[in-house]
Amino acid sequence: MVMICALCAWGGIYPFGPESFLTEDLKYQYIDFFTWYRKVLTGEANIFYSFAQGLGSNTWGLYSYYLASPFNLIILLFDEDSLTLAIFIIVALKLASMNVTATWFLKRRFGLTDTWSIILALCYTWSTWSVTNLRNPLWLDALIILPLAAWACWRLIRRGSFIPLAVLIAIDVICCWYMAYITLVFLCLFVLFELAVYLFDGNEVDRRWVLGRAWRFTGAVFLGLGLAAWTFVPTILAMLGGTGSKGISPFVTYPTSLIRGFLPCAWNLNRVPQFYTSIIPLALALAALGSRRIPRKTRALLFCFAGLLAAASVFGHLEFIWCGMRVPNGFYSRTAFLLGFLEIWAAGLYLSRRTSPDPRAQSGAHYEPTRRRHAAKRRLSQPWIHLAIGALALVDLTLNAHACMKQLYVGYPQDAHEAYIAESSEQITRLKEIDPSPFWRLDKTYNRMGAAFNEGISLGFCQLSTYSSANSPHAVALLNSVGYSSEGEFSSVYAAPNLFMDSILGVRYASTWGTPAGYVPMDVEPSQNGATFSRNPYALSFGLPSAASAGELAAPLAGGNPFERMNDLARRLTGEDVQLFTELEANVNRSDSDHLAWEVSVPAGAIGYAYVLKGPDAGSYQPVQLTIDQQVIAQEGWRFGNNVRELNAPVENESSIHRVAIDPAEGAEGVPAGTDCIFYALDMDVFDTLVTALRGTQFEPSSFEDGWVAGTYRTDQPATLLLSMPYDRGWTIVIDGQPTELLPALDEGMSAIQVDEGEHRIEMSYRSPGLTVGCTISALSLFALIACAMRSISAKRS
Repeated sequence: MVMICALCAWGGIYPFGPESFLTEDLKYQYIDFFTWYRKVLTGEANIFYSFAQGLGSNTWGLYSYYLASPFNLIILLFDEDSLTLAIFIIVALKLASMNVTATWFLKRRFGLTDTWSIILALCYTWSTWSVTNLRNPLWLDALIILPLAAWACWRLIRRGSFIPLAVLIAIDVICCWYMAYITLVFLCLFVLFELAVYLFDGNEVDRRWVLGRAWRFTGAVFLGLGLAAWTFVPTILAMLGGTGSKGISPFVTYPTSLIRGFLPCAWNLNRVPQFYTSIIPLALALAALGSRRIPRKTRALLFCFAGLLAAASVFGHLEFIWCGMRVPNGFYSRTAFLLGFLEIWAAGLYLSRRTSPDPRAQSGAHYEPTRRRHAAKRRLSQPWIHLAIGALALVDLTLNAHACMKQLYVGYPQDAHEAYIAESSEQITRLKEIDPSPFWRLDKTYNRMGAAFNEGISLGFCQLSTYSSANSPHAVALLNSVGYSSEGEFSSVYAAPNLFMDSILGVRYASTWGTPAGYVPMDVEPSQNGATFSRNPYALSFGLPSAASAGELAAPLAGGNPFERMNDLARRLTGEDVQLFTELEANVNRSDSDHLAWEVSVPAGAIGYAYVLKGPDAGSYQPVQLTIDQQVIAQEGWRFGNNVRELNAPVENESSIHRVAIDPAEGAEGVPAGTDCIFYALDMDVFDTLVTALRGTQFEPSSFEDGWVAGTYRTDQPATLLLSMPYDRGWTIVIDGQPTELLPALDEGMSAIQVDEGEHRIEMSYRSPGLTVGCTISALSLFALIACAMRSISAKRS
């Protein structure tokens, strides 16, 4: 804890300097999620569901992935304005806990002295992996648990006790199921490794003994999962439906980067694996590989095990397996901490064999310590050696940590963060005063910094943008298919207003530069960046009647581009062949690998839109520069910016001509092959007629809260209501006191309910699926754990 304070003071990092402690995903995601979680803990938000992200999402996955650590309860001691300080304290406490558990493990497993245990534990705690993942505090709990779980595996081999391992696996899954998966895969290998070390030390066992240990380990795994089922089962059901990133690269690093991973101060963001723990455990681990005091088979196995763990940061298919059968999106070398732990283990083994009796003596064989062994023990126990090595470790770890932190904590002052949050809070408060109605959505075409697209969940408003590993994948797919962001991505970003879809989805307010086409300006204080607020007079409510049958409505939107899909949606709503969008002819001014240009004429009474089509081989990180009438959009056609872009605002009474160009993005050699641009016009007369018809028969809830929607709906004929929320089996729908089935719509990106003629009271409530089943499994597992513990105690007494 002293070290993190010293490093932040040296680097000018909050709370000891101006640079925010919120870096990368801490500022993009976690700070918003922590703010929401504090509202959950104080009873202001629903832990099961939130409408704030995308079109709505089961938030149990959000909680169990990002927020389930018991350390996070500390945020209750802080107000919302001080959550950055709370996160800093949480991270500091986790580092301290890592140091404690690693020290305890080294003493128990290898019988090392206090000094050597603390030195090696400090190297484990302040490894390059730990330093570079302070930005992912949810992952740090696994490093606290790993030494304890490794000790439990060793204890299981020696004594047959499986209860500690089961409890630790349960805690790991509860704290963060993702890192628990990585840890559990490692433990399955590690327990075999410890078993082999036990046998190579000369211990003789029979097949029955080995099978018994295998059975106990398997039982510990299933018992641990059972104890955590109360959260794990709802999490599994909440996360179903996502596809993850596609395409597994054969190699994810280069040989030079791999070598640099073992060197101090050599880490490079997203390029170099974080293998480095310190020169001391590295030297001791290498000495262990060459030590004759360690059996040759043990050394060979140690080398192979280390090679396998290193390979997970080199070969894409191994990385895919280790990371939960998904290609990780960002944060390269997520498993490097395992190799670091094995390095610490090897260092501990070497020291124990240098200073302790030979394992043959412990197993009962005749053995006499040599003078050299006594001399080695005396040398390694000298206070001056401890002092010198401890000082070397502190200097080494501090310099390495500072070199890493200089790459991460730059360009985001804490004052700027706090100023933005204060300004946004005031704006949301003002909008809620202007419009107290239960349901409306708001979105912005800007954010705090970079990929911070989760503002709604922290400030308490509904937005379309969402950037999380725990959102609704079907809702994201729907939003992106109609032009809100790149298709195939796990996030969706409101980078530009889209009048038709904004209206259908209830986006009543937008904040951007200028007034979007079809919107009207508002008297709300502009942002410091010059963005103003506008109101969408066409915005509809939560439920819209559809002329399509439930079966027709369930199918994905048809069409090869966002405009055709929006036309298909209009046809399903009206039952008529509505041509909201018509394709515009564009004159090509120039077309080559360095520059594409068009001249487009938009007819009177219409809004023209452009949409960049990416080439078949263009990836998510190959943007282009799009220019519309000299307005430059620097990054278009990439993961957070592949949007329907308007050509004209306001709507003109006569035709207008617009010039559009695509150029290489900054730093790119050319425009990706196959890049093109399509142009469509929204007929405002047709659009106005459609909105007017839908508004007369829409469902306007009188109560709209996270996990609860209620209101009265009247219809003159049986209707299928299209609800702007993703389909989720956790919803219970009651109409006039009678349960009603929730139906999937638009490939589960939205939902539907069927309502008979007349006036009806509709009530909707949500509970995360699997919670009851998970709690039942956990209760049974707890009973089994208690029974096993009592049996073990009884056996010891007898």
